[in-house]
Amino acid sequence: MYWNKIHADYWCNEFGDEIHRYEILDDEDQCLVEYHTHRAGEHLPWSGKTYTLDEAQRQLQHSHDALMA
Repeated sequence: MYWNKIHADYWCNEFGDEIHRYEILDDEDQCLVEYHTHRAGEHLPWSGKTYTLDEAQRQLQHSHDALMA
C-alpha cells in the first residue's frame, strides 16, 4: 500500500483511503494528536481513530487484507 502525503495533516493511498491528523486539547489543555482513518466508500465521517500514523496505516492495511482473503 502506497501513501501520498497531500499536505501536513492529510494522507491518501491508491485505494482512496484517507488519514487525517488532528490536534485536540484534552481536559487539562494538553495537546493530543489523533489520526482519523476513512476507508474509501464508507459513508461515516471516519472509520477509525488511532494515536500514531503507523497505527492508522496498519489499520487500513489490515482492512484491505481482510477484504482480499
